[in-house]
Amino acid sequence: MKKFVIRKRGNYVQRTCRIEEEILDKIDQIVLDYNLQSANSFINDALRFAIENMKIEE
Repeated sequence: MKKFVIRKRGNYVQRTCRIEEEILDKIDQIVLDYNLQSANSFINDALRFAIENMKIEE
């Protein structure tokens, strides 16, 4: 499996998205545990990784 690499990026656009509370709690904990720049950066990296590595079952 590919590695998930966190990088600093910018150029954010604000949108509204509903995320389950337990997922947000896990994200907050990861950001704290690994001293990451922000939850926004982490979420963007995670979404980018998921999109680039997704497979659609037929």
